[in-house]
Amino acid sequence: MESGRSVIWRAMFVVGGLLYFVGAFDHPRGMTMADMLVDPAWIPSHAGVFVGVLLMTMGLISFRRSAPISARTDRWLLATIVLSVLETIEMGLHTMAYVDADALAPGALEAGLSTPVLTLHLWSAILVYTPFAVALTGLIWMGQRERSLGSPWIGWLGIVGAAAHGSVMWLAIVLGVPGTGILFPIAALGISLWFVLAGAWPTRTPVPLAATGMPH
Repeated sequence: MESGRSVIWRAMFVVGGLLYFVGAFDHPRGMTMADMLVDPAWIPSHAGVFVGVLLMTMGLISFRRSAPISARTDRWLLATIVLSVLETIEMGLHTMAYVDADALAPGALEAGLSTPVLTLHLWSAILVYTPFAVALTGLIWMGQRERSLGSPWIGWLGIVGAAAHGSVMWLAIVLGVPGTGILFPIAALGISLWFVLAGAWPTRTPVPLAATGMPH
């Protein structure tokens, strides 16, 4: 029988993951950043991702308060929560980056216009995406090992998504490696599906090591 608190974090995982998925796949498909920033889909798509990430973060907090987990899993969970809060802030900046669209028009940068919100968003993403991906991978791995969150049947989705999420900004934006932009939808697909499925997946209470006779 699920407790009321368990229902809350599961609902946040599922709804947040779905909003993340829908928002990410409604992302503008322009050839340049200037094209995408002026696309009418920019605000609704990123607002969907923002609310999705916010709900997933709240779901992680609710999970930590209600689910019995080991100390090792809790360390990964706490790191994921902290970095997920930073991801939420970054996505807010990401959503607001459209205000710098005029500064990317031909000749605007040469005329002295700047892109403070867009630049802050890009640097925030570069600095936050990778540690968030590492923390989420650790949480997925420990959760599935102890069957306290998710399962090996779905864990690979989250791990692949996290790997793409953690590397995409460095490969596509910093290094400019051709073709690596495909990692953006891979990251969104893997992470969003893992949250949706983990929210619905049965879990169990971890058995203390002392009860199993295993050494600490």
